[in-house]
Amino acid sequence: MKKIPYLKTSLAACLLAVSGASSASVWAPNDGDVNFMSFSTSSFPFPSLTDTFGIFEDTAMIGAAAPVLSFTGVGAVSFVASGANYHIGTATASGTLLGSSNFQVGMLSGGVWSAAFGNANLGSDAVMLAFADTEEFDNLHFLYAFDISPSKATDDGPATVPLPASVWMMTSALLGLLYTGRAKSKVS
Repeated sequence: MKKIPYLKTSLAACLLAVSGASSASVWAPNDGDVNFMSFSTSSFPFPSLTDTFGIFEDTAMIGAAAPVLSFTGVGAVSFVASGANYHIGTATASGTLLGSSNFQVGMLSGGVWSAAFGNANLGSDAVMLAFADTEEFDNLHFLYAFDISPSKATDDGPATVPLPASVWMMTSALLGLLYTGRAKSKVS
C-alpha cells in the first residue's frame, strides 16, 4: 500500500500537466495582430530564425493546401477586416483569409506542410504549439503565439469534446478506485 501516495502524486502531476492542454486546431486573433516566436530544442533558449511556418484557411487540409501567408521564426501578423474577408500580413508578405479571421498554423519540413501535433494554453491569450520536424534527429519545434485563442465559430465543423473534461472524469474514477482499495486494506 506504500505505492498509493506515489500513484496519487503521479496522477496529480499528470492532471496538472494536461489541464492546460487544448484540442483546438483552428485559431482566431484576439485583436488586430498575432505575435509569433519560434523555438527548437537545438536553439533553446534563443529563438529559432530558420523555422518556416504558414497560416492556412480554417477549413484547409494543411498537408495538401498552400498557405495564405508564410513567415520565418519571429514575427507579427496583422489581421484587417475587408468585408467578409480578412487581409493578413507581415512586414514582407500578405494574403487574404476568406470568410473569417479563423486560421490554422502549419510548419514546413522537408518541403511538406504539417499541422501542430499538440498545444498548451499558457494563459493570458498565449498558446504554445508543438511541431515535429521529419528532417532532424532533435525534432521538436515550438511556436509561441500571443493574442490568440481557439476559434469559437460555429461553421468550423462539429464541436470537439474538450480534453480537460475527459481527464477530470477519468481522474475522479481513478481516485475513487484508489480510495476503495485503501479502505479495503484498512479493514483487513
